[in-house]
Amino acid sequence: MIKKVSLLLLLVSIVPSLVFSAGLTQIEKRKIESDAVNTFHIIFDFWKDGKCADLYEHGCRKNQTSVSKEDFTNKMRKKSYEMALSWERIRDMEAEVASNKLVYVKAKIGYRKKGGGDTRFLTQTYRMVFEGDRWRIDLSKILSCPF
Repeated sequence: MIKKVSLLLLLVSIVPSLVFSAGLTQIEKRKIESDAVNTFHIIFDFWKDGKCADLYEHGCRKNQTSVSKEDFTNKMRKKSYEMALSWERIRDMEAEVASNKLVYVKAKIGYRKKGGGDTRFLTQTYRMVFEGDRWRIDLSKILSCPF
């Protein structure tokens, strides 16, 4: 009985990724993963550089209908923390291609209080969706306080 349950749990965890990425060649998967990960880095560079309007443009359209660019920019500027230094900003990144329009990026992100302080790390998974002409991220996740 335990073996059957273990096998069932294993299948349930493996099958979704096989189903979603079915039909994609390894070359296509690598290209999709590379494009999504590159955009992920660009998004976090915008945050580090204080380019909130550019960051907003890489948000999912659903987010853009619920919060204006001005409100988003104000909320980002009021945060009590910022991205860590470049070598601490993004670590241990993994990407999983679910489909040609959906990639999950798991990364350890370094944050620090504005004005300095020790870096605190938080590992989270970010949903990257291809909408229109680019990969986009959930802005509500970026707006939420990690601490």
